[in-house]
Amino acid sequence: MSKIKNIIASEIINSRGYPTIFAKLILDNDKEVSISTPSLETLYDYQVLELKDNDENRFKGNGVKKAVYYINNLIAPKLKGVSIDKQIEIDNWLIKADPSERKEKLGVNTIFTISSLIAKASALDKGIFLYQEINNLFKKITNKDLSIEKLPSPIFPILIGGRHGQINLDFKEFQIIPSSSFSYSLAYQKGVEIYHLLRHLYKFNFSFNLDVLASIQEIIKRENLGYGQDVFLGVNLGSQFFYSGYRYALKDKSLPIPSDEMLNFIINSIVKKYSPLILTDCFANEDFSYWSKLNNQISKEVYLFGDELIGSNKKRAEKAIKEKALNSIVLRLNQIGTITEMIIFVYFLKENNITLQIASDLGETTDSFIVDFSVGVQADFVNFGPPVHGENVSKYNRLLEIENQFNK
Repeated sequence: MSKIKNIIASEIINSRGYPTIFAKLILDNDKEVSISTPSLETLYDYQVLELKDNDENRFKGNGVKKAVYYINNLIAPKLKGVSIDKQIEIDNWLIKADPSERKEKLGVNTIFTISSLIAKASALDKGIFLYQEINNLFKKITNKDLSIEKLPSPIFPILIGGRHGQINLDFKEFQIIPSSSFSYSLAYQKGVEIYHLLRHLYKFNFSFNLDVLASIQEIIKRENLGYGQDVFLGVNLGSQFFYSGYRYALKDKSLPIPSDEMLNFIINSIVKKYSPLILTDCFANEDFSYWSKLNNQISKEVYLFGDELIGSNKKRAEKAIKEKALNSIVLRLNQIGTITEMIIFVYFLKENNITLQIASDLGETTDSFIVDFSVGVQADFVNFGPPVHGENVSKYNRLLEIENQFNK
């Protein structure tokens, strides 16, 4: 196996216009790989932290020169001459170097950068695809065989509301999920067509959240597709955003409503009327009793995902599973740390029969590492954002490449 000759990091700009880490790893045979690290938005104290400069005179404190310095001057010198097949050992070294629960010493961005580079370089050195390298690591870390048999089903957000919305509505994402009976390329085609048609016909003229659900249903039928057969509905409510004072303030209701009324609204106005395949973050992050009540009523019909509820935190996932609050979980890889930790988390979910969705984050780049990881661990679903824009399309294009490789 080749050895690490050098690792060099610098700043680049992510999809939100703020700095993130770009790094390349050079092997002693002069082959090299690179990673553009996605950025996260830390909202809750159970989420990990990025290492940022906190210099308000530069990018409002969002610079990452400190992380770049750590990589170039503290980490890279220690890894020079190390064999590239030492993924687990290097990951464990990184974990020991920053044992804090929130990765506040090195920053999750620093750790993710190094660990991802090792995996990419190892795949390159072996002459295999990155998803095969991830799959091999899964077997090595868990002692469980996992056959690569399929591509994850894509979830396409068609409209974005909530905290970062392009429309002034409460729900975070209005989604479609093409049938898994479609090839991936056909699923992507349908996602793009419905995405553009919704904008052409309605031009964001929505007053209520439920208006969007009715419009998506109508468009699917207009396209001569079977609603709930060829294309399914998904909704990420992102309920923490409109939760305050133990009540949920929805545009669809004249006054903020308590949890029991929110439960009735979800069951009667969404589940019974629109038969969604996926619901995400239906209640606030600490409203666990109502998560459990909802899951008890719909778990046989609907994938009930925890996203912000979990924050890619394994302890939160353990609590939610113990309380039977959900049957599905969203993971965002840049909110975890090393490849080893990611795989251990995925294995834990699989062992507990929890449906897995791997999703990209808010401050994205055009890097497609997340795609190969998703295929390598055989995630059930992936969500890389709307089926447009470079930072999203680069990932959907990588899935097209892998589909072509599968078909050869």
